[in-house]
Amino acid sequence: MVRRPTLLVTALLAAALSVAPATPGAADANEAPASAPAAGALSIGGLQTCTIVTGGGVRCWGGNTRGELGLGALGSRGGNANQMGGNLEVVGLGTGRTATALSAGTSHTCAVLDTGQVKCWGLNEEGQLGLGNTRSHGLLPRSMGDELPAVDLGTGRTATAVSAGGNHTCAVLDNGAVKCW
Repeated sequence: MVRRPTLLVTALLAAALSVAPATPGAADANEAPASAPAAGALSIGGLQTCTIVTGGGVRCWGGNTRGELGLGALGSRGGNANQMGGNLEVVGLGTGRTATALSAGTSHTCAVLDTGQVKCWGLNEEGQLGLGNTRSHGLLPRSMGDELPAVDLGTGRTATAVSAGGNHTCAVLDNGAVKCW
């Protein structure tokens, strides 16, 4: 028996494709830091969806039980019309920092910053934020922005791409090596 996608799935795929039009050399949300932030880069995690908006800001919506939206407060976003668009908070990445790539995992989200640093927030029970501990970030006030440490990628290393999974994250480094945590 051939299964046909439901109308809802078809509508969601159409909406996602209209947000991130295909451009030469930009297959997904993991562009190199040297490239301009791709407005509309979209990553869908377990309960959250995040996008890079014009200017390199990150906005996330959906479930937020573990801080995966990076808003410094719990509670889902996007269930009401007044929570979307310009009303949706921008994730605090640090003073003057913008994102060039992002990836949403099951209960955490990571971004490559314009500096090539990687910052991750959300659930951290298995160390998936790469901070050398198991403390979650993004669910309490003052846990984001400049207070959110960057992942130690090694002396002089920067990231060109990041991919968040269930309880792990990997980054492609500027020298072509891959580092996972």
